[in-house]
Amino acid sequence: DALENKGQVVVAVIDTGVQTDHEDLKNSIWTNPGETAGDGVDNDKNGFVDDVHGWNFYSGKGELYQGSEDNHGTHSAGTIAAGKNGVGITGICDPAYVKIMPLKVLGTKDGVGTPENVAKAIRYAEDNGASICNLSLTSPANDQALYCAIRDSSMLFVAAAGNDGKDIDRTPVYPASYELDNVISAANISCGGELHESSNYGVGSVDLAAPGSYILSTTPGNTYSYMTGTSMAAPMVTGAAAMVWSHFD
Repeated sequence: DALENKGQVVVAVIDTGVQTDHEDLKNSIWTNPGETAGDGVDNDKNGFVDDVHGWNFYSGKGELYQGSEDNHGTHSAGTIAAGKNGVGITGICDPAYVKIMPLKVLGTKDGVGTPENVAKAIRYAEDNGASICNLSLTSPANDQALYCAIRDSSMLFVAAAGNDGKDIDRTPVYPASYELDNVISAANISCGGELHESSNYGVGSVDLAAPGSYILSTTPGNTYSYMTGTSMAAPMVTGAAAMVWSHFD
């Protein structure tokens, strides 16, 4: 397993959970080489029992997928690295070179969570070999612990700018509005190349825009669905960054 993971870029999808056995994602998921599945033991002694493919910080367990509430994270994962396998879609990255580390921090059908758990997930991602974090989430709260977790990290963070149609230089949302060199904030452009009416923007806060309108990707139950928002634009940027990273790794 250790040899299998050598040279791969690991992307942490810090979001809702991900259907790790989705027909289009099952070969795209990171595997912890130091952990033995289902034995109830923390084999690699990192403080997480049976974290074979990541961790559920929302519920505090290794179970990464809890059904339809994990729609959002599954969709993000597919955009980044769904397999070119004759079914469904093809993600930006080849799963041979880029693996998804699902870290669930959002739960319920409304996708709620806490900055504290996002910060914990960031630290886990870095400790377990991730290079890039996709953060398709926003909060109006400027949480100091989350800021410090990102500031002190060597990873790249791609953050959704949010979907309020607002100038976030004036009305900040986080983590997109953090003035940090390792944060790329992504707005949503539609297929015609114009900023989508729902997308946040900001000369200082938003770095670039990417396709985020009517994006087809993987969803729970081996299905595929269209979604629109900066949450769909961020994985486009993450995927492109991971492809570049894998080339130079």
